[in-house]
Amino acid sequence: MNDRASACPLMTSRGRNPISASPIDSIAARNQALDALRGLAALVVVLHHFCWSYEVRVGPHNTDLPSLVHGHFAVELFFILSGFVIAPVLERARSPTTFALQRAARLYPTFLVCSALTLVVLAVDNRLFLAPLHVLGGLTMLGRMLQMAPIDAPHWSLSYEVLFYLLAAFVLRRAPERACAIWLAAIFLGTLVLPDWALRFAILLQLPYAVLFIIGMMLSRLVMGRLGLLGFGTLATALGLTGLGPVVDLGGLGSAGYVVLILSFSGIVWGAGKGYLRWIACRPLVFLGAISYPLYLSHYSIGHVIIRCLEAENWSALSATAAALMMVVIIATIIHYAVEVPAQFAIRRIWATHICRRAQATA
Repeated sequence: MNDRASACPLMTSRGRNPISASPIDSIAARNQALDALRGLAALVVVLHHFCWSYEVRVGPHNTDLPSLVHGHFAVELFFILSGFVIAPVLERARSPTTFALQRAARLYPTFLVCSALTLVVLAVDNRLFLAPLHVLGGLTMLGRMLQMAPIDAPHWSLSYEVLFYLLAAFVLRRAPERACAIWLAAIFLGTLVLPDWALRFAILLQLPYAVLFIIGMMLSRLVMGRLGLLGFGTLATALGLTGLGPVVDLGGLGSAGYVVLILSFSGIVWGAGKGYLRWIACRPLVFLGAISYPLYLSHYSIGHVIIRCLEAENWSALSATAAALMMVVIIATIIHYAVEVPAQFAIRRIWATHICRRAQATA
């Protein structure tokens, strides 16, 4: 091993830094069934927004489409998947700062580009009704906590993701089962004693969304064979708390139906983690999983504008929706390869170089 590699604990024998490795380099090591689930969830959310949400926000389609009113529950699957995939990433992270920066590299560049694109489209379409302060609040990704309208409707969930990652980095990283048990107890007590206005700000104490991250983390430890008795109890309690029902229930699923849904999602994620769902990892779904983040961020308003314009030209609702889906997938693909992947690589490489230089200075 050369002197440079030996002086830097992050460098491999070939002089490469695993922190700065491109996401493309690690595709073979990924669980493609989980990627496919993420892609499927993204597709369901998009179609829900193009069918049901379009009629609520814009107006009736010119021909009938399935409402897909329950499609918003795919976000619950996203939250469980987030907890599931973060658990092993936390174990590999060298420090809370490194983990937080990796998450920021994953989230913010793509978010900023998608937000800018959405704002431009809304402005050109004369539908930009957000005040500048709300735009600034939206750009923090904490609009839900700040009680500000998001730049685009699906962005509401990002506040939960960002705060979960911060909690994971600085609290859940060590002794995750004990930390999650304490977090779950805080959620339960907060629900009992905190007034509604306080819970609107303390969003990581909100049921049921907060417990979905805990379910994901405990499922991940179960798959890895590391779930202890406290973890089993935490998982069972978290699943039980979903019996209080969903926050939003557009299709009248009810509390019992919601429990069945979350149990089903949990079983599916566990099965994918164990390798029992390799059959779901078809190329289209895996690809959608890879571009799911920019697709989720950019599809809503842009897709609605496309559908409205095409229906005004006498396209059928089905044709307009299919064209809008194709267009937002193309946009998400461009953002993924032009922004998401290069930005992650660049930011992680810069951070890794900084760590290595600091290590060399103290060697």
